[in-house]
Amino acid sequence: MFYYNPDRKSKHQLLHEFVIRTDAYNTIMTDLETSQMNYPEQNYLIVGQRGAGKTTLLNRIKYGIEDSEKLKNWLLPVMFSEEQYNITELSNVWENTAIYLEDHYGFDSVVEEINEHATKKDFEEIAFDIIEKKLALTNKKIILLIDNIGDLLKKISQKEVHRLREILQTKSFIRIIAGSPFYLENILNYQKPFFEFFKVIRLNGLNKFETEDLLLALGELNHTKEKIEKIISETPERIEVLRTITGGVPRTIALLFKIFIDNEYNDSVKDLEQILDIVTPLYKHRMDDLAPQQQKIIDSVARKWDPISVKELSENLRIPSKTISAQLNQLEKEQIIEKRKTNSKNHLYLIKERFWNIWFLMRYGRKETKERVIWLVKFLESWCNDADIENRIIEFTNKVKNKNIEEESALFFKEVYSGITKLTFKAKLALQNISNTLQEKTKTTKELTQYALNELDNKEFSKAILWISKIENLTSKEKIIVIRAAIGANEEKSSNADFSFARNVFESYLNSLVDFSELKTNDNLTVSQAETCIICFLVMITEYLFVAKNPDGETLYKFYDVTFNLISEIFSIKEKNQSLNLDLSIENKLLLLAIQKTYALNLLDVVCSLFEKDYEINGSVFSISKILEPMYFAILIILGKKEYIQIPSEKEEVIRNIVDQIKSK
Repeated sequence: MFYYNPDRKSKHQLLHEFVIRTDAYNTIMTDLETSQMNYPEQNYLIVGQRGAGKTTLLNRIKYGIEDSEKLKNWLLPVMFSEEQYNITELSNVWENTAIYLEDHYGFDSVVEEINEHATKKDFEEIAFDIIEKKLALTNKKIILLIDNIGDLLKKISQKEVHRLREILQTKSFIRIIAGSPFYLENILNYQKPFFEFFKVIRLNGLNKFETEDLLLALGELNHTKEKIEKIISETPERIEVLRTITGGVPRTIALLFKIFIDNEYNDSVKDLEQILDIVTPLYKHRMDDLAPQQQKIIDSVARKWDPISVKELSENLRIPSKTISAQLNQLEKEQIIEKRKTNSKNHLYLIKERFWNIWFLMRYGRKETKERVIWLVKFLESWCNDADIENRIIEFTNKVKNKNIEEESALFFKEVYSGITKLTFKAKLALQNISNTLQEKTKTTKELTQYALNELDNKEFSKAILWISKIENLTSKEKIIVIRAAIGANEEKSSNADFSFARNVFESYLNSLVDFSELKTNDNLTVSQAETCIICFLVMITEYLFVAKNPDGETLYKFYDVTFNLISEIFSIKEKNQSLNLDLSIENKLLLLAIQKTYALNLLDVVCSLFEKDYEINGSVFSISKILEPMYFAILIILGKKEYIQIPSEKEEVIRNIVDQIKSK
């Protein structure tokens, strides 16, 4: 929906959803439509934090140009993707432009003509001249729409940056509209080449009316418009709470949309975790973009949640106040920090996008100091009145009593509700009544787990599995105990009951990954279904590596064998062996995490030998090294084995990326 990849939406969908950032769009389009580009024009830089709507706005401008009666016959928008992995020098910009002109506007053979000069020293100038001449012959001009221009400028040399400046200064057939999450240093510095060529349009957080427009559009798409209209009409203060907690960032508002319209208590920890998982790449990337000292400051500001002063930051971090102030000013320009002015010089600072702060606390906050839940406590205090909070707590306690809520969620919300300062007597009593129940349940689970671990140490595998079987909802830790017990039981030829219980545990786990309901009634699974079984098997390995403490090579090897045998018993596969080739799916990415950990634990040679082993299911042989060929070659490269020279050329880049990811651990 509104989350990611707006460039993948259809034109109809994007235009239908474009209800915000209309002022910025109209400003740019008015300028474009009143200019004939008879001389070099000023270019635009759209600045806004990730999720602010830069990519959507660039796409809207593209469609606007294509639909404009004043522009469509002579101005050609050239859209660059957000990820520009193939651009490392200025000539690549012209090559990508030529490809776009050929693919979208019928400039036949322009790419071929440019490639003929690829080995020449002045290739960049030749490529640019060819594009200029082709456009002149058709009386066309171009406007480059470049997302994340900062990444592009960092890749090309300073000499090429000056060359690009010269082009923008002297050529009237080309213009740039670019997006960036930050104010670029070479734009803010007058002595650097680009300052005078960009007019900055800043995408600030949405105001109240823009937030309402976005929510109504979301409501229409999700068939909840009437509910949104009712909230706007009857409790408009809730919109301000939502706007404040998200910093008015459109993407974050869209992510919280479901929680926003849900007026009843439910088990929302999983929903929240799913949202946090979705935004993790976004926020982690944003953190990684910062300098080390800035990361340290963000860490301290985020943990406070409430606005914090320079003095307090200086004391916490042992960094001089002047340095803190300078860094805060830069972070404010980049729309990461918000400054709350006071009557004195001692202004206060907080994370501008509140959901980024929530993500940080949920992922890195200390449970002992209630850092993890402080945001939700304060949100509920702002979002709900006393009656609302009381109703939520009563509903929550009923779910706990009726066992309609998972233990992790129950403990989390118990901590949240206990942190609310103003509770009615009825709400306090309800929370107190479930406290003992939650404590007993937690204690029982811990005791059962400890009993099982003790039996494992004594090699009483049957007893260990018996203790685990008494636990209602198995966590990863309990599953690992079952696995290790199954390994021991298998080695000592213990009763089949042990192995049967382990099989049941994994069968339920498999079904949580993939819907096998149809596969189980079919005796003749296809090769693709066999692949799925193997991938599930590898996901289990991932889970083992993340839960087990200091796994050794021998145990890891046994774990592979036992878990694969369990899958073999559950599913029969009667398909002849053939070459299998999988892309890096979600499950495969989990496996990459496992391999990263084995790399850190110096067990990569064990993983390599396991990959080289063939696995047989009912007479059909499957080679994991063939199924996961890129992963296998990456391991060979890291281990320095000569076989990696046989890498297929078309997979070399993928394999190199995997190598880099493994080594980055």
